[in-house]
Amino acid sequence: MPKILSSSTISYENGVVTTRLYGAFNEKSAEDYSDRLFKLVIGLNQRPFSLLADISQVEGATPEAFDILKRIIKRLPDMGLIAKAYVYKGPVIRGIMFQRIPELKSMDYLFFTDIDEASSWLSREYERKLSLLSDS
Repeated sequence: MPKILSSSTISYENGVVTTRLYGAFNEKSAEDYSDRLFKLVIGLNQRPFSLLADISQVEGATPEAFDILKRIIKRLPDMGLIAKAYVYKGPVIRGIMFQRIPELKSMDYLFFTDIDEASSWLSREYERKLSLLSDS
């Protein structure tokens, strides 16, 4: 039986999709994560949402897994994503993300090392962007 190298949790509450990723991701585990995430987001029926992605326990990912992450990052804004924050532990995964996904440089998000700080900022940003949407 193959050893499971990664896992993830995905939840939704009060306009926030929270994902927590653990371990080392390959193409299959990244696809499984993507499928579960998009299933939840499609169920929101284009309602605005924010994303809190805790990648602080990610140990690595294959190039194919980063390609899947790139597709996720590019597609979510068209599905209602209005604010996002990443929580990371060290500069390695963050640096690899910027290297493998250059589009990150032009996107609106923040990286945090503390999940409570990220959650607090994301709640404020989500409410701010929701009010901008309702004003237009």
